[in-house]
Amino acid sequence: MKTIELLIDEEMELSGITAVSLVRFPAIEENFVFFNRGDKYIMAKVDEAKRMLVGPALIPEKRIARYNEEEDEEYEVYFSVETVRQASQLYMKEEKTNSHTYEHVDDISGLTVVESWLIEDPKRDKAALYGFDLPVGTWMLSMKIWDENIWNAIIEKDVRGFSIEGYFTDELVKAQRLERVPCPNCPKDTETLEQLKSLVLEEMDAVFHLDGKPLWRTIEEAELYGELFNSCIGYHEHTVDDIVLYMACEDHTKGTD
Repeated sequence: MKTIELLIDEEMELSGITAVSLVRFPAIEENFVFFNRGDKYIMAKVDEAKRMLVGPALIPEKRIARYNEEEDEEYEVYFSVETVRQASQLYMKEEKTNSHTYEHVDDISGLTVVESWLIEDPKRDKAALYGFDLPVGTWMLSMKIWDENIWNAIIEKDVRGFSIEGYFTDELVKAQRLERVPCPNCPKDTETLEQLKSLVLEEMDAVFHLDGKPLWRTIEEAELYGELFNSCIGYHEHTVDDIVLYMACEDHTKGTD
């Protein structure tokens, strides 16, 4: 599989982190990706007493699956420990702590990053107090929420974590053609796979059913459901009451509920 290291070139006009987005499925893709028994998905933790959202913004060396539709090719990207450190420093230097979006689409206000730090000692770091077990060099954020609507979205789990937005250069590390297959990182043993499916069903709510098949709010939900439950890739769209919703699989005839 092609592996690409994402880098920051400070000589470029646009480089580094431009905003932190609040999303249901974090772009660091720790959620719902099981590499072996015992792995857990990561999402931000809610500190109700302080009305804050606390979680990882970037995890160094974490392989993140990506797909190039034009080339019909899967590949992986990752950030080194040094690049994560560089990104966190530029983020503070360029005063981006009030730059936020919702699902990478809508600009939002009424929240700000009040703490930014890198994990140096996973056992003693403050992140451990919130139940995180993350590697050295992980970039952590604490975000204070003042806006009532955003806070309610967090409580209702419509927001589960952080997803960065930014501009990066890349370095090709290695390349090998890979056929796209459903859920390549899913566990192979039946017991763990069933646990993952149960977890997904607990965390995801279908908006509507059409022909006995669930429709989802986001493409990510549709694709995840399709790979886990229907062994298919992609998604297709349906419009219900003038709202575009997403169904698993590229072809409507594939998969069953």
